[in-house]
Amino acid sequence: MNYSIPPEQSRSTRKIALKSRGSCRGFAVFQNRVIVFESHLELMVFFMLTLRTQTATVEDQPPAVTYRDGNNLRQHTFDFLVINHDGSRMYVAVKPAKRVERSGINTTLRLIAAQMPPRTATVHLVTDADFSYAARYNATQAFDFLRFPVKEHDEAMAAFANQITTSVRIADLVAASGLGAMGFRSIVRLIVHRVFEPVSPRERITYDSFIRPVLVT
Repeated sequence: MNYSIPPEQSRSTRKIALKSRGSCRGFAVFQNRVIVFESHLELMVFFMLTLRTQTATVEDQPPAVTYRDGNNLRQHTFDFLVINHDGSRMYVAVKPAKRVERSGINTTLRLIAAQMPPRTATVHLVTDADFSYAARYNATQAFDFLRFPVKEHDEAMAAFANQITTSVRIADLVAASGLGAMGFRSIVRLIVHRVFEPVSPRERITYDSFIRPVLVT
């Protein structure tokens, strides 16, 4: 993050009130642009979307999609629009699992997907049932560490990938690097960049986690 350049304002088409007694609302900064969210679940999904290797950028609250529901024309504003590096697009709706049925969101998304022109975008619903607490933890940690990369540290830690032939505990690799906590932060970034991979990907990434180099095929 470059503090000398103020972040661009959110491009959200639906303005939200940042103060709410009933929900978690706020903003994050991604690619030096403000991204707004209306719940902690939205924030977690946003983190995970930004960490996908295919993701080029993420738009918050993109322009509403118009669709036909019987004889009625309706509009739906998705929580996120993901634009991938290959140019493909994904509309993402976020909803707590316990509210999916009574909200009717599945019906809405089916109608939109059926009426969307071919190759325009895909439509997805993400709920809290789609990922674990460990996935939330890892996404939050990775997003934070990626905000302040240190090229020299990442290069130093990446050099270990050519020296490791088996799995290794992160704490041992950090100790060998002499970088302390900065070495740990670098390893997490390198996991995102597919230089290393966790041996147990469904667990939280900590100093006690085991990692191995990603084999290039």
